[in-house]
Amino acid sequence: MRAEGSNKSSTDVAEYREMTDGPQFARTDPTRLIDRNGPFRQSRGTWNIRRIRTPEAWKLYFQAPFHTLVNQSFSKVLLWFSLVYLALIGFYSLMYMTVPSRCNLAINTFGEAWIFSVSVIATIGFGTGGNDIFFNNCGSAIVAITTESMAGVLINAVVFGVVYQRFARGQARASTVAVSNYACLQKLRGHLYFMFQTCEMRKHQLNEAHVRCYAIMHKSRHPHMAHQIHHVQSFPMRLQHPDDDLNAWLILALPSIVVHRLDAWSPLLPPEMQSNTPEHNPAIHYRFPEPVQRAADEDVGNRENRHRPNKGQLFNEATEVAQGSLTKMEIDAILAYWKETHMEIIVLIEGIDASSSATIQMRQSFKASEVMFNHQFVNCVDFDEASGAAVIDFNRFHRTVPMDSATVDVLPSPSSKND
Repeated sequence: MRAEGSNKSSTDVAEYREMTDGPQFARTDPTRLIDRNGPFRQSRGTWNIRRIRTPEAWKLYFQAPFHTLVNQSFSKVLLWFSLVYLALIGFYSLMYMTVPSRCNLAINTFGEAWIFSVSVIATIGFGTGGNDIFFNNCGSAIVAITTESMAGVLINAVVFGVVYQRFARGQARASTVAVSNYACLQKLRGHLYFMFQTCEMRKHQLNEAHVRCYAIMHKSRHPHMAHQIHHVQSFPMRLQHPDDDLNAWLILALPSIVVHRLDAWSPLLPPEMQSNTPEHNPAIHYRFPEPVQRAADEDVGNRENRHRPNKGQLFNEATEVAQGSLTKMEIDAILAYWKETHMEIIVLIEGIDASSSATIQMRQSFKASEVMFNHQFVNCVDFDEASGAAVIDFNRFHRTVPMDSATVDVLPSPSSKND
């Protein structure tokens, strides 16, 4: 039976979502750590983190110059290599002007020396004003031309490597791994579940795809964490589907729903909604820095609770009600806790690209305004009767509807029929 007031609370949350919809809200949220500035409100994977480094930190960056260059913006990379090329050409231009006249270089001005230097570093061949292609076997000319050619080959190799790495880097490949713009918070069999869905938009799939989730809290008012002085910390979220004990593997060819249960170890659950037992019991309570467990492991017998001699029921199963609704009091408590702690749920989806063998990481995040209470995702997969193929309609991928709907009948969009 639906709790009183949940109709109004679901409407209020939907209205709040409409007010904060669109990428503009994602840009203006001052406490957001993962951007939502990409197309279709997806993330570009950029962390909103500034670092105050020590004065000697630059030495660490120069210990890995290749990675320092690769991770810079393309405009900076282009500027750095342009300056290096111009400096090298200018240096050897001055060197060619010091070559004795008996070498028959026929260079009288800096402009002529510059053109000669460009011809050498680009190995495009050159004519000589002195009509002596061997430069009178002059040692100084041989040394200058040889060293500049070697320097040009070395710089070209570095440039090609950096440019290729930037074009093939995993962050660009991750842009087609779609994550739903909104997450859903549902009550099933008496338990609260946080859900979102993900799918690969490309036909070429990622190998070994798996998912991880973290909750970022800017401060903690948990009674067992009051001793912590760290105001911004990440807390792992155990996943129930796909099972993180099985590495949370995903098949991204089809939409996959990722589920986290709000149990005693979940960082999403407010302290007032947890057990108030005065004595600490590791089987039902979490205290930092104990390992994060899952209530589902004991429910299915994967973990034994030695702290309960009678081995009675630990959690309320409520199996008689498969689907329930969060009450307004529960929603208000969760939203108040998330707002106070500036809760942000970070989603990391990783896989290996078969073409480049590079590890891909897709990043997405959810704030309180992007979580729909008592909602579920609509079906976005149909079957083509003619070919028997599954058709994924990404126009419906981000849509949610209230869980009150017994059947969600959404007709395929015209675009899906043409795929």
